[in-house]
Amino acid sequence: MQVRQRWSGATIITPGGAVQSDLLIEQERFVALVPRDEPVGPDWQQVNVQGKVLFPGIIDLLQHGFADHLYNDAEPDGVRQNAKLLATHGVTGFLPSISCLPRKTLTDVLARLAKECVTETGARALGIHSEGPCFGAPGAHNPENIQFPTLDLGEAMLRAADGKLKAITIAPELPGAQAFIALMKNAGVSVHFGHSQAMPENIARYAQWGIDAVTHTYNVMPTLPPRTDGVPVFSVTDALIAEPSIALGLISDGIHVHPKLVQSLSHLPPDRVFLETDANKYAGSSATEFEFYPGYWVTSAPGKAVVDRNGGLCGSSLTPAEAMRNFLHFSGKDLARAAHASSLVPARILGMDAEIGSIEVGKRADFAVLEPDTLSVSQTIIGAHLVYGGEVHA
Repeated sequence: MQVRQRWSGATIITPGGAVQSDLLIEQERFVALVPRDEPVGPDWQQVNVQGKVLFPGIIDLLQHGFADHLYNDAEPDGVRQNAKLLATHGVTGFLPSISCLPRKTLTDVLARLAKECVTETGARALGIHSEGPCFGAPGAHNPENIQFPTLDLGEAMLRAADGKLKAITIAPELPGAQAFIALMKNAGVSVHFGHSQAMPENIARYAQWGIDAVTHTYNVMPTLPPRTDGVPVFSVTDALIAEPSIALGLISDGIHVHPKLVQSLSHLPPDRVFLETDANKYAGSSATEFEFYPGYWVTSAPGKAVVDRNGGLCGSSLTPAEAMRNFLHFSGKDLARAAHASSLVPARILGMDAEIGSIEVGKRADFAVLEPDTLSVSQTIIGAHLVYGGEVHA
């Protein structure tokens, strides 16, 4: 593509809503939204996407695997290969994520993944998300690998990841969690609440410590028995919803979270909800059984969940574009609201919303071209470069 491009004829999804304008891109950034009849100089490449939808590039903050690769394995070239595949689903940025691992394995995998997070083509690997190992409830993770959040552990993780650790999920009720969270926050790591046995009355305190977000809201969260006096129980999820500074991550497959609960959360302000696939190995491809950790076998299930041999959930096999379309269907909201959840809020959680996450002047030109009827991805553009789809048409 030429350096200066004018994308014309599409509906453009911005944070404020859908607009019928032309989009100008120069030096890999959005430089203007202009009326369709406004002339520009002859040195602009005209890109005709008549009737299409330009949607901000999707950002997935929790993804344990995709296609043939599980990030716990830190296979050579695995991140790069997945990055190319993810671009076919409208993804422009993602965090390869790992589960609870033994101490030596954890630092080794972080170091190997950090070197893999340099993608020349396809979606950008923006860093690593360590889901664990400091949990109060294992869920589908290996309980033998749960550890306490000590400063020694945190410093070892940061050293191994060499600046690439961008998010960590922790149970903040564990001894040592406050200092551990402070260490991560000082290193620029986003701290997510998850796999916790915390009591609801303590959530406000954890928010003050610096919890930014919630990993898979409603999943692996304690429930309290009903009271006998008729007073409604105030749950951990209720307490998290009540904290305006905390963003709520959702696995939007209709299985992990009931569609009506997704709809309920969609009525919160746009900056409160974001989509994360929690995708596992073979997501986006055929259902295949595999060993998530030694002795624990899981497989894809109808509806895009991943389950173990007893039917227990172990992440999803969603693509990020499917999650976005599901959110639209479940919530009844418009594409602008979906774009907050799939793109802008994830970018804000990472502290990168000045650069990516929405179609706005000055930001990097990362976006997907969607078909208007199906919202399927026909092209993906990253930094103004076509990384998926046919050639652009003048």
